[in-house]
Amino acid sequence: MKLLRAGDKGQGICDHCKGIVEATFQYRDVPFSDGKGVVKDILALVCDTCGEVIATPAQSTPAIRTARETATKPIEVSLPAPFIETLDLAAFRIDPQATTEFRKRLLAYYIHRAAETDHPPEQFADRIARNAGRFDGSAPKRRLSLKVTPRLNDEINKITKRSNLTKSDLIKSLVMQIDLEILQPKSPANLGELRRLAAVASA
Repeated sequence: MKLLRAGDKGQGICDHCKGIVEATFQYRDVPFSDGKGVVKDILALVCDTCGEVIATPAQSTPAIRTARETATKPIEVSLPAPFIETLDLAAFRIDPQATTEFRKRLLAYYIHRAAETDHPPEQFADRIARNAGRFDGSAPKRRLSLKVTPRLNDEINKITKRSNLTKSDLIKSLVMQIDLEILQPKSPANLGELRRLAAVASA
C-alpha cells in the first residue's frame, strides 16, 4: 500500500463538477459527512477545478475515526446522593488514586457491557426494584454530568429503548450492578480487569 503525500496527483469523482476530475492530495480541514464536527488538517484528495475535497486516503482514516470518537455529547442526570457516593466508592476500591473522572470510565465499561450482552429488557427495572431499599431516595439530589462519545451515546440510547427506561433509571440500575459486583464481594471477580482499565485511563 502506497503512502501518499501532499502534491501527489490522482483522479476522483467530484459531485460539484459532475464527473471524473484531476485532483491533488492536500492537507485540509474536512467536515464529517453528517455536518456535525470536523477533522483538522488531514491529507485529502482535492479537485483541481473547484477545490472541493472529493476523497480521503486510507492513511487518513485513523485521524478521522479519532476525531469522530472525541466529538462528545453531554449527558446529565439527577440522582440521590447515595448513587454518586456508591460510584465514587467503587472507583476508590478499584484505584485509590482515581479522581471523579474515573466515574465516566467505570460507567462506560458497564454501559458497553450491557449494550453488548443480550440481557432481558426487564432486568434493569427489576434490579432497581430489588435494591431500592439500599439507596435512600429521600437523600439530597446530585447532578451527574458526563461527556460521552457518539458511540457510547448510541449504546445508552440502545439500552434505554430496549429496556423502556429513562437515562436516570438506567444509570441507577448500572450503579446498583456496580455496587453488587465491586463493593459487596470480599474479592470482586472483575477487579483485576477494572484495575487495568483504571491504569490505562490514568496513563
